[in-house]
Amino acid sequence: MSSSRLICDACGLRFDEPLAGSAVCPECGGRVREMARLERLLDRWVAPPPQVASAMYRRHRQLVELLWTADGRGRQLYELAQPRRVSYDRFVDRVTDIICHGLAEGWIVAHLPSAPVPDDRAYSLEFLDPDRFAAAVLEAFQPPDGSHSPNGTSS
Repeated sequence: MSSSRLICDACGLRFDEPLAGSAVCPECGGRVREMARLERLLDRWVAPPPQVASAMYRRHRQLVELLWTADGRGRQLYELAQPRRVSYDRFVDRVTDIICHGLAEGWIVAHLPSAPVPDDRAYSLEFLDPDRFAAAVLEAFQPPDGSHSPNGTSS
C-alpha cells in the first residue's frame, strides 16, 4: 500500500494518486504536497470520507429515485420488503444505490426522452432482470439472523 497521500495546502482536498507531475490543485490552484506521517494517520482514522461535489451526480440520483418511487411504487416496495429497523428514507437511499448499480451493469435500463416533456409516462425504468433486482433488495435488507420476514410468516 502506497503511503504517498497528497493534500492541497489551500483547500485541503486529498488525493490518492499523483497529479500527473503537477503540484497544483485542480480544484483551487493551491500548492499540493505529500501528507506528513501524522496527517496520514489522522486522515485515515478521523477525516471524513471524500464528498461528491458534483451537482449532476446528485441530480442523476434524484431522477433515478423519482423514477422508481413514482406513483407510490417506493412505498409499495417498502411495505412488501418489510425491512426491520430501516426507515423509509434509508430504504429509498439503499434501493436507489441498487438501481444505479443495475443501470451501470446494464440489467436495468432507463428510458428518458431526448428533451424534457410534461408527460411523466415518457420517463421509466425497465428491469431486464427483475429476479436479480428482487434478490439484491432482499439481500440488502436481510436481518443478520438470516430470516426473511420480520414476523416469521411467509406471504
